[in-house]
Amino acid sequence: MEFDHENADNLRDYFESEYSEGKKWFAYAPDSVIKGKWDVNCFSSHLDAQQYAHDNTSAWEIIETGYVSDALYQLKKMLDIKPRQNEDKDIQHLKSIRSMNTQNLDFLQSSLKYFGFGDKLNEELKKNIEQQKGEFQINLQIPHFNNKMDYTLHFKKSDSTEMYFFNRMDAKLQNGKPEEEKSQSFYVNKGNGITAKEAFNLLEGRSVFKDLMIKEGQKYSAWLKLDFENADDKGNHKLKQFNDHYGYDLEKTLGNFPIKELADPEQKKQLLQSLEKGNVQQVTMKQGEKDLKFFIEAVPQFKNINVYDQKMHAVRRQNVQIFGKSESTGEKASQKQAQKKDADPEQPKQKQSRKRKLSLS
Repeated sequence: MEFDHENADNLRDYFESEYSEGKKWFAYAPDSVIKGKWDVNCFSSHLDAQQYAHDNTSAWEIIETGYVSDALYQLKKMLDIKPRQNEDKDIQHLKSIRSMNTQNLDFLQSSLKYFGFGDKLNEELKKNIEQQKGEFQINLQIPHFNNKMDYTLHFKKSDSTEMYFFNRMDAKLQNGKPEEEKSQSFYVNKGNGITAKEAFNLLEGRSVFKDLMIKEGQKYSAWLKLDFENADDKGNHKLKQFNDHYGYDLEKTLGNFPIKELADPEQKKQLLQSLEKGNVQQVTMKQGEKDLKFFIEAVPQFKNINVYDQKMHAVRRQNVQIFGKSESTGEKASQKQAQKKDADPEQPKQKQSRKRKLSLS
């Protein structure tokens, strides 16, 4: 860590200001001279600083983290200002590898909860980190009805710090038929990625709605679906994406069906969230005087949903779909159809063809 002597005073003021706001860690390029505040990034959490260094280190640039108290100590020596005695104690405390490993472990355990693995891997994770391996994997199998999922979680130690990062999840879907097994590697980006359940749903052929980020840091949302017909250069199935511009509105699509759960705001919210995770969700639809149970799943590629009965047999959408929002709307539609029928004798054939197109068969 090297500072520019001519700007030492300004740098000291900057670090003191950041330190007073609770930002005790900073990230910097170790091979360059720090000339101004634009050459560093300060953080209130050590984990945030480590994550920044991990995400911004490349083949031609190394990013490391340091302690603001270290920087202040060095800058004050350059300016011939005697540092406070307790700053030396802060440095020794913050440099404790044991404390760093504890924070790292807590961070990774929280990540595994986010990815849907709960706390069942905590002990094995702790054991591997204590052994200080360069990288390690944790294997886990989770049953799903008549299927089972095998997961291999990949962890790697940073080249420049003592921190470990969860980088990749390999997932394999097994249904007892080796020729039908499907697998995919899902990469973790800044602590976010495909969860365990979402991986299962994708390998089963359903779609998942996710918040994504392009290289420039811009965020966007899209439905994802695995393309089982095409693979990338790493052997992974390619991902089809259907973003906002594609025009799929799940909530609006559900409104075309007599789903009772849509009438309750909380049930509606839960239904949308479940479908966005790629789940097959049970709903209640009114059929005449009866309330019947169906299963549905989102199908963004065709801007619709699939409907199944209690035995998971496909149901024709038009058999349960709402074709009129009210009696008056229905009457107007009937009148228009009658007028078209009188004007164009071929209209019934066109209508019949359209119904066949909507069929699931």
